[in-house]
Amino acid sequence: MAHALTFSGAKGAFAVGLSWQHEENLPKAQSLRKLARQLGPNVRWGVAFKNAHGTFQSALCEPIAGVKPSRARPLAAIVATAHPQPWAGLYHLGGEHYWYIAVRQGQAVIAGGDQVGTLSELAAIRAYHQSLPGWTEIEGNLDDLANLARQATSVPALHDVQSGSWRTAALAVTATALVVGTVFGGWYLYDQQQEAERLAAQARQKAAAARKAAAAAQQRIQPWLREPTPAMFFEACRAAWHEQELAMRGWTLASWHCKPRPGNAPEAGRIAIETSWNREGGLAADAPGALSADGQSANHSREASSPFGPPANVDVLPLTAARKNIWMLAQEHGLTLRLTDPPPSPAQADKDAPPPDPWIQVTANFTLAAPPWLDLAAAFDVVPGLRVVDLGYDARAQQWTANGTLYTARGAAPVHGGI
Repeated sequence: MAHALTFSGAKGAFAVGLSWQHEENLPKAQSLRKLARQLGPNVRWGVAFKNAHGTFQSALCEPIAGVKPSRARPLAAIVATAHPQPWAGLYHLGGEHYWYIAVRQGQAVIAGGDQVGTLSELAAIRAYHQSLPGWTEIEGNLDDLANLARQATSVPALHDVQSGSWRTAALAVTATALVVGTVFGGWYLYDQQQEAERLAAQARQKAAAARKAAAAAQQRIQPWLREPTPAMFFEACRAAWHEQELAMRGWTLASWHCKPRPGNAPEAGRIAIETSWNREGGLAADAPGALSADGQSANHSREASSPFGPPANVDVLPLTAARKNIWMLAQEHGLTLRLTDPPPSPAQADKDAPPPDPWIQVTANFTLAAPPWLDLAAAFDVVPGLRVVDLGYDARAQQWTANGTLYTARGAAPVHGGI
């Protein structure tokens, strides 16, 4: 689904989430219309152009609410030349949503390489593209996109590919040709309907194949291999904590959270640091972050690069064995642990839904007396399939928490690590 982004200092809107195709030459309007109909009955907007590297491309999408096509340009066409090919970018749009772009030969956006979604929604297409060699991984945010958008030149705007002079001309000659062409027109209409049905069937088959491929790719992604081990993560958090101010200009640290932001490749990993502050005589002007409505607290977040390195390809254990391992960790080190099993699978799954992953995720919440990098990093790493997703500190309680996921096998046999 296409979306529109706007940036301060950049004219118009920038469309993301388009369907891209490589073209041998600049397609005619009729070819673009036909391609739009193959993609779906509501696909109306599109553009075709030759980029600065001599590559012909077309892009199509459904209309975007509240935006005129003539005011919207495809953002991927602008950003594609920002880095040498082949490269794949993941840009944080805010909240849980990201924009994914993939660019290869001729600085061209490849099929599936312009999508918006959550990390889980984008995982399948990213994994599929990773089968192609040589990628450079880029991560960024809205500020990075805004800088690129402001520099945009000579990228054409979208237009309605289902309307135009061709339709006006056809309507103008209809009245004079009506009587002469009645019989022929009936057969022509029938042929059109047959062709439309054939193309619709092809589109459905392609969509079904794409869903099947995405499901297969999702099956190959083992999340514990894309997330840092506890020891790697704790070390990154340790470095961030040692740089953390506990008080500044009348504001004191109330809570601190360190969260992993793993990328497609280990060297692209990052951590997010989220802090909250309480006012202790300080002024609003000195608040370290976004000030609350009552002016008594503030929140701040930042990200930092943290290459984690590839985690070990460990097997995850069946649920019973996994529970024993994680409880051994808690009991041997005097930690408070709460486990929450996932809800049971529905008795009758949707027949069209992809098969469930061969693993399940158990939520694990630890309460610690001290930061885990002091003496617990190696102990956490001993538990197969354990990954920590949030390390937190509460200043009032003088307490640390480590919230994570314990990946376990769905069946009675271990799930072997590796993709």
